[in-house]
Amino acid sequence: MVPLNVGADQHYWTERAEAIDGRSVPSTHGNNTVRTLIPVLDSFIGGLRPNHLTLIDSADRMLFDLTHMLCVNGVSVLNSDVVWIDGGNSVDPYEIGRICRRFGLDRDEVLDSVRVARAFTAYQLVSLIDERLEDEVERTGAGMVVLSCLPDLFLDREMRWSESYSLLRQCIEKTLALTRRRGLVTLITNLGLMKIVQRKSLKSLLYSTADDIIRIERAPRALRISLPNRQEWMLYHPVPNYQTTLEEFMK
Repeated sequence: MVPLNVGADQHYWTERAEAIDGRSVPSTHGNNTVRTLIPVLDSFIGGLRPNHLTLIDSADRMLFDLTHMLCVNGVSVLNSDVVWIDGGNSVDPYEIGRICRRFGLDRDEVLDSVRVARAFTAYQLVSLIDERLEDEVERTGAGMVVLSCLPDLFLDREMRWSESYSLLRQCIEKTLALTRRRGLVTLITNLGLMKIVQRKSLKSLLYSTADDIIRIERAPRALRISLPNRQEWMLYHPVPNYQTTLEEFMK
């Protein structure tokens, strides 16, 4: 995993041993769809598509498992780097390694293809997205972008909501334009449905911008996964880590 160090006065993308020369033309990753490789979920959700911005809005920490799975499979399916900007300190390289073992992928190769940037304030996050993201996508030829826990830093009580909303909107519009221009698979995540409920303008911004929305809610002894744009839902019973489903085992 190649990190981006973000300090109070500086930020930079750490160089790889072998730089990949990006190009300013639209991505040619075709119709490749990034899936979780959990059959029951993929048959319902269908996966993340190039040129689309997908939002996962979740009440459950299963969100982190899905984000890591999609990141790993993004590297494999698109055969390119993933640029991951983390607003919630949620990136776990050990989880990425575990997923690689589960699906028979080369751990070191995948980790070397995930470029991580962590922000600790809303202003750092804005700077990363507004000033650095496009350059990094172009330089590495990345096919997928992940913005995890995006709303968190903008809900700082020391910031006026009007300012937070304006900055968040700026970030989302910038990301959406980049997604369209380069044909990226883009994932935005939010953990905590109450954030959306308490800020109606936040829900309107996120839900109206996303091409695809996956909503995860808790239900008795299961998770309720819904696709609001398609008005469809299912109940999902996740298995513990280090276990596989019967469908996965049969494959």
